[in-house]
Amino acid sequence: MRGTISTSLKTVMTLALLSPLPASAAKKAEETPPQPELFQQLMDCRAVTDSTQRLSCFDRQAAALDEATRKKEIVVADKQAVQRAKRGLFGFGAPVAKLMGFGGSDEDKGEIKEVTTTVQSARHNANGWVITFADGSTWEQNDLNDFVLSPKPGNDARITRGALGTYFVSVRGQTALKMRRVQ
Repeated sequence: MRGTISTSLKTVMTLALLSPLPASAAKKAEETPPQPELFQQLMDCRAVTDSTQRLSCFDRQAAALDEATRKKEIVVADKQAVQRAKRGLFGFGAPVAKLMGFGGSDEDKGEIKEVTTTVQSARHNANGWVITFADGSTWEQNDLNDFVLSPKPGNDARITRGALGTYFVSVRGQTALKMRRVQ
C-alpha cells in the first residue's frame, strides 16, 4: 500500500512540474511594470490637439515630473546607469534588477552571468577564503575546496553565476570555489 501511494504521489508531482504555466501566469511573467502615473500623464499631453493647451499640458506635467524626481519619488535612469546598478547588485540574493523591470529589450533585461575583476585583499578564516575585490564587493567561501595558489592583491578574478543562486569565484584561472557575496 505504501509503495502505491508513494508512486502515485511521485507521478502527480512530476506531472505538476512538467505542466506548462497557465497562459495568464506566463503573460504576467513577460509583462513590464506600468509606467509611473506622472510619466504617463506627460505622455498623454501628446494627444491634446490644440497647440496652446498641449504646450500648457506639457509644461504642467514636466514641472510635476521634475518635482517628483527632485523628491526622489521617481528615478530616471539611462541604460548605462541600469547596467551599473545591476553590476553593483551582482551576487546578492534576488535578481533585483529583473524584478524591477530594468532594461529595454529582452536581452537588456537579462541578468549579468559573469563579472571579471581583480583581488583587492584576501584572507583565510575558519570557514575558508574571504576575498574583497576592486569593485568593493566581498565574497566568502561556502564549500570545502581550496585554491592551489593563494589569492593575492592584483590577481585577476572571475565570478560566475551558477544554478539556484550559487556563485563561483576563480582567481588566476584556477578551479572556482563556491562563494557567496557578503558585502
